[in-house]
Amino acid sequence: MIIDAHQHYWKLARGDYDWLTPESGAVLFQDYMPEHLKPELLRCGVSGTVLVQAAQTMEETEFMLEICRQEENVLGVVGWLDLNGVDFSEHYLRFRENSDFVGIRPNLRIPEDGDWSCNLKQLSNLALLAVDGFPIDLLIGPMDLPNIVKLLELLPKLTVVVDHLACPDISGNGFDAWVESMNQIAQFENTVCKLSGLATGAGGMPWKAVDVAPYVERIYDMFGSERILFGSDWPVCLQAGGFTEILEIAHKAMPSSLTTLQRNAIFGGNAVRIYGLDLKEL
Repeated sequence: MIIDAHQHYWKLARGDYDWLTPESGAVLFQDYMPEHLKPELLRCGVSGTVLVQAAQTMEETEFMLEICRQEENVLGVVGWLDLNGVDFSEHYLRFRENSDFVGIRPNLRIPEDGDWSCNLKQLSNLALLAVDGFPIDLLIGPMDLPNIVKLLELLPKLTVVVDHLACPDISGNGFDAWVESMNQIAQFENTVCKLSGLATGAGGMPWKAVDVAPYVERIYDMFGSERILFGSDWPVCLQAGGFTEILEIAHKAMPSSLTTLQRNAIFGGNAVRIYGLDLKEL
């Protein structure tokens, strides 16, 4: 069973994808809906996916939950909520009533000096997620990692999903600093890492398995097979390759010593456990 723990759908006419403009390129600036991905999922033997937010609106979260209700191969939704809003808990509890709502990817305000107490409302809302054990996806870069460590020191029970390996600069010289910070993140047992954004994590460059393998191998050393999830980042990945190519890159970049059980965990089982997915009719 393969589960893609990170993909997107969007419809431009909805009007809340501020980052999607004609300047984004022809590949991205178009609608992507289930009918566009289903043939690829079938071809690759993917049983289901986790649909992740692409707009900072609750309306998009509702839009994704409706897709999840209609599409049997969408197993859960990682939506958006205003983490700094005074009404965060109200909306969070409302969405939690829907079992398809399995995580959030919010607008996290990261303090430059690492003092998370400067935004007590945000910290309080994060504490609510920590108590609930509810996953929070973080789209962050290497420069953010030290301050995320400071957050986890305050809230060690927070379930953090680091998207795209924290976007390492594969073409640059920041490997050692990235390794050091990611290793600190990995010390917190509720932190997991998504094996996603592999082909487009450095400005859309079409990286191959040999390029990303050193990063993936380090992630495996730090997090082990129980705290890594595969995600295609479709359709963003189309800038560098199709779904099949991205899946192949992920498989080839993993250590060859993986057992079948370990590979099954990374490419499916971990997503079920971490997001608490309902496998519906699978």
